[in-house]
Amino acid sequence: MSSPLSSPSSPNPTTPFSPTSTSTTLPSSYATLSLHKSDTLRFLNFPATLTTALEPAILAAWPPGIDSSSPAGGGGATSPGPGPAVEYKCKGRPFGYYGTQQHVGGIRLVRDVLAVLYRHGWELVTSVLCSRRYTAKDTLFFRCRAQAGRPTGAGAGAGALPAVEWLALAPMGTDKLRVVYDAEGVKLHGAVGEEDNHHDHDHDHLGVLVSGVKKTLQEMGCFEKGDWSHDSFEFELKGKPWRSRGEASNTVRIMLMRLLELMEGHKWRLYAAFVQRTGSDEDRILDTWYFVREKGEKGNKGQAVEMEAPVKAELL
Repeated sequence: MSSPLSSPSSPNPTTPFSPTSTSTTLPSSYATLSLHKSDTLRFLNFPATLTTALEPAILAAWPPGIDSSSPAGGGGATSPGPGPAVEYKCKGRPFGYYGTQQHVGGIRLVRDVLAVLYRHGWELVTSVLCSRRYTAKDTLFFRCRAQAGRPTGAGAGAGALPAVEWLALAPMGTDKLRVVYDAEGVKLHGAVGEEDNHHDHDHDHLGVLVSGVKKTLQEMGCFEKGDWSHDSFEFELKGKPWRSRGEASNTVRIMLMRLLELMEGHKWRLYAAFVQRTGSDEDRILDTWYFVREKGEKGNKGQAVEMEAPVKAELL
């Protein structure tokens, strides 16, 4: 006997989704960025002029380069209005399951894409997992500030998005936490040369922040060791916190809350957290956290900071 909620015309749940022509009508104010397979970025409903401008940013952020780019759908490549779905297929595997170096490179790639969209007035609304496939990654939904009735861009006034810098915290494996922060001209290895003195604040900030993360992890009894690699800092945590369950998972949540407090103390605001790597049928991938901080902001009540090199030596 059939369920009262079903009908003979109900589609088979295993039938592939087949949208009608009316269901694909694009909205006017929202756009999405989605990551596919282990190497592809797809931009849907962004202005065609913006998706074209993203290509040099992708090339600059991802040294292996772009394998191919392909518009998917109608619309002219130079149309100023909402564009079709545009895909960039990268060389290598920036969103793959294995490979620390490519993982860190993938973080920088996504960060720089987020930064370009942000500078053009496209602000992240939410991240959504749109598929139950174990290889699925989150889709990011953006809304344009100008289309929401708020101005954007240089000289737009109080409603414009403020200029920001970016930082990422990325859980890796079962027991790693990586801090990825770049500022132009900042060296992450060795002492600061005289020619880099105008970047001392950014250079020192990274060392002080890393030292603060270390202290927080030590207070939680989670710190094992830490080291610099791939121009970022990786912490190794005690046990396997990213596989914890039961009451042990509460400790992980408290640790993350403490880290959020620490970041806020340094004027970093959580902008987005989402899955950006391909998982496996046995392992789920954790969110990568992206933070923003208004340029010119100082953490710790604006106190002067010590040189990063001694901090680095202490952590090794």
